Amino acid sequence: MKPLFALVALAALGCAGGAGPAVRPAAVPAPTGAAPAQPPDPFLVSFRENLEHAKLDAERAGWQVREVVPIPGHHAAVVLYDPSSETAPATRVARVDAVGAGPYQVVTSESGMVDVVKTRAGSLLWDLRGDGSAAVVIHLTPCGANCGVAKPLVVELAGHAFKAASLSPECPTCLDDRDRDGVPELEFRLATLTVAPCSRASCGPASALLVEVRGLERWDGQRYARDLAMLRPLYAARLRQAESDAESVKKSSAKARTCPLNALGVAARLYVYARLGGESRADALARADRAMSGWDTQPCATEYDLLAAPRRWQALRTELEALPLPTLK
Repeated sequence: MKPLFALVALAALGCAGGAGPAVRPAAVPAPTGAAPAQPPDPFLVSFRENLEHAKLDAERAGWQVREVVPIPGHHAAVVLYDPSSETAPATRVARVDAVGAGPYQVVTSESGMVDVVKTRAGSLLWDLRGDGSAAVVIHLTPCGANCGVAKPLVVELAGHAFKAASLSPECPTCLDDRDRDGVPELEFRLATLTVAPCSRASCGPASALLVEVRGLERWDGQRYARDLAMLRPLYAARLRQAESDAESVKKSSAKARTCPLNALGVAARLYVYARLGGESRADALARADRAMSGWDTQPCATEYDLLAAPRRWQALRTELEALPLPTLK
């Protein structure tokens, strides 16, 4: 009998040598070549080309780039320009270009001062319709700070391309979703009563002593509508606030010596919001008369640098009564 250790040694030898079946080494994967280069993003390429094209066109027209404002998440930007040194003394204005990707097209405008407006959350993109749309709002002021009323320019961003908005609200930055239904309501100037023309130094960019009543509009799928029944509850809330404000106006002890801008504003809001709620003209005017009882516009002439005598309540009341107001369907 062979020793046990000899049998174990022979078995091991047979597995490692030619006596047993050969064991093939594990296959080693063949080396692969470098990954093929990804083609460049065509939108990025066209955006860069469009941007350089726009800047070159502006330079030829006498402008120099002040700032390029990129739009996050899009191949698009807003370019702000100042006049070049050769043209600055004559023009003293600013220029803006909205540049995107795709076929070359630029939305451009010139004004005394140009500002790109951000949302309260700090975004450059505004959803003015509540459907996920994206727009950039640009304020154009005719002359400069504190010497003119800014006018909004709305440019829509569809994918990576800009176009001037065919429809836009009167005040695109005056929006809030008050009824929390996902569609914002936007304020606009529904009614204005001008007390007297006024120097800009005294009354500001409007150059008039005036009060205004703010209305509401919202996108209805086709337009920014002002005649929607769903606005009734919002106007009813504003009427309640005006009624509360009227109580303090009526109790004021300064009626004989104070320009009644606050009282006029309350009276105008009472009339307009009551009429929008379905009240008769006579009842709405009675509300306004009670708010203005004891007030006179004569003190406005001493408080402000007016360019004409202030209009009295009776004349303003007649104008208020004649205002065209939307009918809430």
